[in-house]
Amino acid sequence: MNKIVILLLTTLLVLQACGCSDNKKVVVNQKVNDVHIIQPDNVAEYIETFKLQYEQLDLQIDGVKYKILFVDRDETDKVIIAKYDKGLIYLGFDFEKEQPINSITLLEGDTSNLEHFSPTAIFKGINIELSEQEDNMVYQGSIEEVNTKHLHSISVVINESLLGAGDSTLTLNGNVATLNGTLGTSTYIQMDELIKNKSFDTLKFGNVSGSINDEINMHTGRLIRAANLTTLMPQGSFAYSGGVDLFAAGSQRIYQDGGELGVHSWCCIAGKDAGQLSKADPAHGAQLTYFREMLGTEKGPEFYFFTINAAPAARVYKMQKADMIKYNLVTE
Repeated sequence: MNKIVILLLTTLLVLQACGCSDNKKVVVNQKVNDVHIIQPDNVAEYIETFKLQYEQLDLQIDGVKYKILFVDRDETDKVIIAKYDKGLIYLGFDFEKEQPINSITLLEGDTSNLEHFSPTAIFKGINIELSEQEDNMVYQGSIEEVNTKHLHSISVVINESLLGAGDSTLTLNGNVATLNGTLGTSTYIQMDELIKNKSFDTLKFGNVSGSINDEINMHTGRLIRAANLTTLMPQGSFAYSGGVDLFAAGSQRIYQDGGELGVHSWCCIAGKDAGQLSKADPAHGAQLTYFREMLGTEKGPEFYFFTINAAPAARVYKMQKADMIKYNLVTE
């Protein structure tokens, strides 16, 4: 048998084995494993632990108790920034070593608009002592008002829950719930309780700056999808970063011209933004799992990689309507 005949027979056998011919495409479906940073079965336990820790957060000045809410973290200046009833508090913290620094600064003033915050009084910490109580870190000492030199006692108790709680609000009006603020573990609790106890069908975005706890934020999105809610981005409102993740969770996703959906990379692995990592890097796993669930096995991963390459973590890319349509982010 000559070589040409052997080659033809071999080709026919290969085509028969794969069940295809030269005018049919071979499709190989590979199972993609789901990845979760917080396993779905562990979410309830995670929330209960958070609640216990959150109850222990405490700020006392001259024996008067104040509620504290996380605002930001500055790893360069090594401070955690939180707000309380009368202003802002800066707590020294070494993020690399994951331990507190004996430093406190208080700035009194109106915190309703932090972009235009202007302190009316400044207090500096004096003789601040640090201690640990189980999962809590305690700052204790005095603060001195810079101008009057008056002294006040201060005690601050923080733990991991402060950094991941967020400051979101979820308000219900008729069949529409409106979400505002920074997303975190508190958002999951708010959403879970509202879905269980009230009847509504639409989640409207007000002003959502992003998420400080992406791990639980993805599970918040799953609550939204399981409840079959419609997500609405109205004119004049915005949702950035993790807010877009929740918008994507809507069974129907409505965008009105004049609203803003902003995306960027998350940060960081070994000093690199997610957009700087290889597409095969396992660090993408949880987000890819999430967006496959929300936008489908094809568009989900495409949209995720679009977001992390659209802008670095320090900036936000405001999506065009064409972007939203391309990745099926909007249904109408």
